[in-house]
Amino acid sequence: MTEARVPADYTEMDLVVAKRFDEKVRENFMPAIISTVKQIGEDYGVLEGVCVDVGCGTAVFAIELCRRSRLKIYALEKENAIYEVARKNIEKERLTERIIPVLGDAHKLPFENEFADFIISRGSYHCWVDKVRVFEEIYRVLKKDGIGFVGGGFGRYVTEEESNRMKALRDHSLDEDAKVYSLPDKLSEVINKAGISKSDFRVSYDRAGLWAEIRK
Repeated sequence: MTEARVPADYTEMDLVVAKRFDEKVRENFMPAIISTVKQIGEDYGVLEGVCVDVGCGTAVFAIELCRRSRLKIYALEKENAIYEVARKNIEKERLTERIIPVLGDAHKLPFENEFADFIISRGSYHCWVDKVRVFEEIYRVLKKDGIGFVGGGFGRYVTEEESNRMKALRDHSLDEDAKVYSLPDKLSEVINKAGISKSDFRVSYDRAGLWAEIRK
């Protein structure tokens, strides 16, 4: 597995942009993060063991999940400057013993087979160039009887006002290709192409958003 390290090839401007991204996430999407973590706790109980957060961004979600679980979380991010902000956020929250930042790519997860009890990826699905490949990797890394929860949405606990506000912000940033892949049938098609049996996953599309639950 790739060890956490401070990337050397980001510029100061990259870091400014990454910090601004972190601020916007906190300002605009914290209700969705809190709501989704609460939903995970309600659906799966108090999770324990090893978790991989695929496409963790600045680790805001990983930090919230850590607070509400007993998981040891490997927070994976491929963008150097965003990774660096994530690393600093984890240190600031004094969670370095339970959240390990990892610089790596979802298309080639730097973890051994059957490494994780729980894999979460919220909001990074549309950034994957080869979505089939990433689902293959998630399934490989997931332990037998483990759970993968992949998709996007605001969780079932946001208010209607919060949901409408965040949906307007999110939809403004989605291109046409992303909108196509936001359809439940298209998500199911991608997972099937990854060789994951229909009995091992289900796709839900409701107020909480579009999600795929994978059980190995």
